Amino acid sequence: MPCSAWKRPLYICSLLLVLILPLLLSCDRDDGDRTNVRPTPVGMALGQPLADSVPFNGFNAYSVAATPGALYKISMAEPSDDTDLRYFGGDASFTAQVACGVDNTAIEEVSPEDCIVAAPGGILYFAVDGAFLSTSAGSYIVAVEQLTITTISQSIPVVDSKARTAAGVYAVPANSGAPALAAVTGLNNDGDLHVFLDNTLTTPATCTTDNTRFSGSTPEDCRLTPSVLTLYLVVDSIFSTTPSIVYTAFANPAPVIAEPMDQGSPGSPDVRSLNTPTLGQVSFAGTSYYTVTGLTAGTRYTVSISGLTGNADLTVYNNSSFATPAECLIDNTFYADTTPEACTLVAAGSALYFKVDANTASSGVAFLTLIAPGP
Repeated sequence: MPCSAWKRPLYICSLLLVLILPLLLSCDRDDGDRTNVRPTPVGMALGQPLADSVPFNGFNAYSVAATPGALYKISMAEPSDDTDLRYFGGDASFTAQVACGVDNTAIEEVSPEDCIVAAPGGILYFAVDGAFLSTSAGSYIVAVEQLTITTISQSIPVVDSKARTAAGVYAVPANSGAPALAAVTGLNNDGDLHVFLDNTLTTPATCTTDNTRFSGSTPEDCRLTPSVLTLYLVVDSIFSTTPSIVYTAFANPAPVIAEPMDQGSPGSPDVRSLNTPTLGQVSFAGTSYYTVTGLTAGTRYTVSISGLTGNADLTVYNNSSFATPAECLIDNTFYADTTPEACTLVAAGSALYFKVDANTASSGVAFLTLIAPGP
């Protein structure tokens, strides 16, 4: 495997090839020429994290029993140095690395890494590589969790929580050939959205508008036109700075409006319902006004807009005057372009109010509004 495949610049490998061939060989992850290779894989148990360390230029091999076709997440967390996770599928010789469905391996810095896959057989083989350590050894925690696919209904949000060693996987009906939106919002930490067209996570969806893989609690979405009747959404929390995350995930027909118009007014805001993704729109350089009622005072809620067709900004209020914006405890508003936005706050009363302003660079914007409890 060439160095460039491990996210190391190709020109560096070329230079090493010309100048110092032995160093090139040490860069090759598949040659097996290690000074600190662990000869026998350590057997892992599902759901039982293992604290371990790998020496510089070392290669720690692992295996875990699996059910063929089932989904698994292999994670390497809390690294002390630039250790790299490698996945070899059913290859007990650890010769050829296999791509993951969700692939956060070989990151070129000190970072947690993970791999989400459907098991090709009864045993999974993986390793942690110490070739790029800056110190004599790197510590980490490795874990393997089996994932369950949860079936959800279209346009019905699910509020969920997952540990950093796990991930949420959801099957949701889709209308083949029609624009669709997959989204995650109401995040209390970093959760990344991935969308697939099959339950083995081998065929990623093509997002025509791709707002995924953001850092922190920024909401994410993917607008696509599926060719299948079921979409598979994965919410992965490997980069969370907390042991677990809370979020709201949903899939919905994508907002499509030829000529968006303003909705509501300060004196008569358009009424939205709790837990219901609803089509919204705002005209060029315009403002739309909304409210949601039936809330519980003192409870946290997240107001969000997703599936934006242009640049629009969300502002949330605790009163009907639309005068003083409420304090967002988790503030993901006023982003550029089509990035989804959200505000998590404590409701002062039984209603919340919010407005959406269209940027002057947008010729009107369509979007989905969602008000959901938490996080």
